[in-house]
Amino acid sequence: MTGIVSRSRQEGRQEGRQEGRLEGEAKMLARMLERRFGPLNDQQLERIRSADEQTLWAWSDRVFQADSADEVLDSQS
Repeated sequence: MTGIVSRSRQEGRQEGRQEGRLEGEAKMLARMLERRFGPLNDQQLERIRSADEQTLWAWSDRVFQADSADEVLDSQS
């Protein structure tokens, strides 16, 4: 029983770290977009917050080539 509890706690901590990392990546992308293009609207912020890691990375790669935040977020990953 103790092994199951320990394993569950460990899995919970790992999931928490991954969620925290994803949240941090989303915040960094939003900051980069705001610094380059100005304030983001609620729809843009929600898209960023709900994106998976692969999409966030793809969008981050496009920040410096795009002419607008919409161009970054509308691009296919």
